[in-house]
Amino acid sequence: MSADIRVAVEGPVLSVTFDRPAQRNAMTFAMYEGLVEACERADADDEIRVVVLRGAGGQAFVAGTDIAQFAGFDGPAGVAYEARIDATIGRLLAVTVPVVAAIDGFCIGGGLAIAAAADLRVADRSARFGYPIARTLGNTLSAASYALTLRHFGHARTVDMVMTARLLDVEEARSAGFVTRVTDDVTATTADVVGKLLANAPLTQWAAKETLRRLHAAAVPVQADDVLDRVYGSADFAAGVAAFTSRQAPGWTGR
Repeated sequence: MSADIRVAVEGPVLSVTFDRPAQRNAMTFAMYEGLVEACERADADDEIRVVVLRGAGGQAFVAGTDIAQFAGFDGPAGVAYEARIDATIGRLLAVTVPVVAAIDGFCIGGGLAIAAAADLRVADRSARFGYPIARTLGNTLSAASYALTLRHFGHARTVDMVMTARLLDVEEARSAGFVTRVTDDVTATTADVVGKLLANAPLTQWAAKETLRRLHAAAVPVQADDVLDRVYGSADFAAGVAAFTSRQAPGWTGR
């Protein structure tokens, strides 16, 4: 497992820490793989009752995917990347025990997708949420990521977040129903939520997760690989990656 993701078990709780604080915990491909391994570990151990996800450093939960990995991407590479993210998020959604996201600071891009796959979200007052890709890279989300975002935020907020690149503050995220608890102490409040989960009936929790998962899975799937191929293969995306890594403003052309 990647050294940038730490997994620890304390009694019935499995904790996953995204540990690249200097990069605001931006995810490498190896970290996504490590998250899948943590999900497998949680489901393989009958003693695990709760999974907790958190970011190291106090400044971010996860601030997207490490952009350096996008260098040289073309359309097919973008399709494959989004399929990998979909598989990771799908595996997290399928974890059989409650998953709690403990959120400090930035929760954007891939970090928002990870948090959206949790069952409960505890956030501090500095937390910010969104997909600022129209301002940064000029890429897009998969149909599955759009469906998950739409489920939590509704059509209007989803369009606003993506098209204007606006970040939602924690109160707006709470009003949307996305954030479960807003707190000045994420660690203490998360511990309180975990304690409540551990005190309650595990089969009821499993049944709620599984039934809701089946309800959401019953929605008609959308195939949009052609959209991904066009965007990730565009000159704009290549320019966006180059501009971001060189700390310059991108000049969009629509091509």
